[in-house]
Amino acid sequence: MKVALWTLVWLAAIDVGVNLAFGISPASSNSPSALMRYFEYGRSVEGKLRRMVADPQGAGLIVGAGWIEADKLKALPDKAADGADLMVAVYGQSFAFMAAKEAAKQDGRITLRLVGGPSAPPNHSFAAYQSDTARSPADVVVVGVLSSSVGRMGALSGLFPTFENPAPFTFPRYRLSNGRLEAEWPLIRSEAEFRSAFAERSPLWQQFKQQLARSDRGYSSFVFDESSLDNSSIVRLIRRGWVAHRQPYDDAVYKASAGFRPDSPDMKSLDAMLVEMGRQSRDRKERLIVLLLNTKGRSDYLRAALAPGLEKAGIEYLSTSDYFSANDPSNFAPDLHYTNAANIRLSSALLKSIRRNAPDSSLPTSNQVGGR
Repeated sequence: MKVALWTLVWLAAIDVGVNLAFGISPASSNSPSALMRYFEYGRSVEGKLRRMVADPQGAGLIVGAGWIEADKLKALPDKAADGADLMVAVYGQSFAFMAAKEAAKQDGRITLRLVGGPSAPPNHSFAAYQSDTARSPADVVVVGVLSSSVGRMGALSGLFPTFENPAPFTFPRYRLSNGRLEAEWPLIRSEAEFRSAFAERSPLWQQFKQQLARSDRGYSSFVFDESSLDNSSIVRLIRRGWVAHRQPYDDAVYKASAGFRPDSPDMKSLDAMLVEMGRQSRDRKERLIVLLLNTKGRSDYLRAALAPGLEKAGIEYLSTSDYFSANDPSNFAPDLHYTNAANIRLSSALLKSIRRNAPDSSLPTSNQVGGR
């Protein structure tokens, strides 16, 4: 009992000491140190959200990202700009956007319409494409499927998959029922709804949490709920470690030794989504190109899982594995995006696909137009 008592005393002393030394929130500091940020990573999702909302020009910028809203879609380019001859709509995440932007830069006559979210999974891209019907048909539609985000099809938002930097944007979860895709939409579907419900911790917020508990594979009240435990640096470290070793999203669809599991419900849903996008794009007289984006260490598993269905449906696709290896660390920047050299190889191939059966570019690169 003495050992246990003294252990608790010293743990409490360590906790207090760490909080005194590094417990100031990075949001409240002009120059947060690496250690200060380190001890904040394990704060609960609600605790992070509260601090993000209070810092709209800093960490809170992510609060507005990724929402599938009519007003946000209307603000995007709707047709090829003056001096351009192609309108390319891109659905996905930063990996797809970076490749598309570089392709537009190389070409000089492409207008980009970028619709996506932070590490957006395929169900977000599918829902965004289906919701983006008010625009004029694009000449080309590019959808990016990121290998590390496929498992997040088991989520309803970016709150759990990106725990250390949670993104509140929401999207539906799709399930196959008798060969048909059925969507479960989240109860909160806009930035304004989120801000209001979270600020008041309203009944809608409580109902949303209950929906997450039922339908988001990564939900955990220990991870999500803000409480006095957030004040403990030790608890924050424990929570961060626990989240880091849980892989509820990937475990449902992926094995490191074998790749993606084509028999998993989410992978079957993904096949159905891509086939449906192919059908809809043909109906709209748009060319669909699927970008298979392999993340670090994931080999060519994405093509192995999705290429048979894409080829059967007659859908054009590009895989990063044809241009660089995902197993070579030199192809990845410190933030885990592709290096500039790798991205240029991918974007050059993407540009050739975009320009196939389209007018050749003749304007210099300096005359480019495009999205941000």
